[in-house]
Amino acid sequence: MKILLLSIISVAVLISVLLSAWGLYERTSMQIEIANLNNKIERMSTDLSAIKTAARPGAAPAAPPPVVEKVVSIDDDPIKGDPKAPVTIIEFSDYECPFCKRANDSSIKQIDEEYISKGKVRLVFRDYPLPFHKKATSAAVAANCAGEQGKYWEMHDFLFESKDNLDMPIIMGSVGELGLDKAKFTACVNDKSKEKEITKDLEDGKKYGVRGTPSYFIGRTTDGNEITGTFVRGAQPYSVFKEHIDEQLKEVN
Repeated sequence: MKILLLSIISVAVLISVLLSAWGLYERTSMQIEIANLNNKIERMSTDLSAIKTAARPGAAPAAPPPVVEKVVSIDDDPIKGDPKAPVTIIEFSDYECPFCKRANDSSIKQIDEEYISKGKVRLVFRDYPLPFHKKATSAAVAANCAGEQGKYWEMHDFLFESKDNLDMPIIMGSVGELGLDKAKFTACVNDKSKEKEITKDLEDGKKYGVRGTPSYFIGRTTDGNEITGTFVRGAQPYSVFKEHIDEQLKEVN
């Protein structure tokens, strides 16, 4: 009987402790939620104040973001379009980056139709594989290896078609379709020294201020290996690129 009574008391104590702990957890969680809500309300209040200030009669318009220009090398990377096109876009990109795919499928496609295909712009593609994208470097190597057989842009487009296309078995399966010599391509992608070119692009990008992908530099083409380009960050709409390109074309003309 005593053992049973002690067991009942022990269970009761345990239940009491658990209930207290649960109550503390609930209070802590609620406090965190309240703090988060307060932060959101504070940010919304700040944004609302900014909007009201901008809407006041006579209020000065918000200053546009500063234009950043950098001297950027095209290195020995692939060029799409007329090599002598008056305007150059240097793109730092990552085949596994969803924002890069979005830009490639929208803005870059329009730039290709409106400018590159008409000899007004050339596009230089430089690799910037982000460290947390595990397939990005091998995909970049595959594109460069295809480039050795004159099929860089065909592989570039294939890799951006689908995230599944970044798997090496699927890349290898595309060799025949893209018109590549399988033996040469296989030897190339297995050559670890090919990653040195990718690493150089990555290091150059960091030196130019690239911190994410995609990143672009738009400037007038020169006789040398460098341009002074306006830095455009992120998957911007076509209108942003068009504004910069047209400005550069005006200066050329």
